Amino acid sequence: AMAGLGADPARIVARTGPAVCGRCYEVPEEMRAEVAAAEPAVHAETSWGTPAVDVAAGVHAQLERLGVRDLVGSPVCTRESRDHFSYRRDRTTGRLASYVWLD
Repeated sequence: AMAGLGADPARIVARTGPAVCGRCYEVPEEMRAEVAAAEPAVHAETSWGTPAVDVAAGVHAQLERLGVRDLVGSPVCTRESRDHFSYRRDRTTGRLASYVWLD
């Protein structure tokens, strides 16, 4: 949408924040297959050997294909980090925030 409005993807700076990683985001095999059919980069396996998806890897792959070159992802897995909210870990709800700005 940004490129359609005149933005040059090569000038876009993208930062993705903490998220559950592919080593921790367990899903049924059918779901992994369905999501990976749309975006192969999401295909993952948990650290305990079950089907998983890596949402951040999928987002990064899509941004790269669109021409975004300045792309950095957080190394923090929200399930592994006690400093970050994770429903998958704690089974309680919480709050997350996101933001976008134009320079």
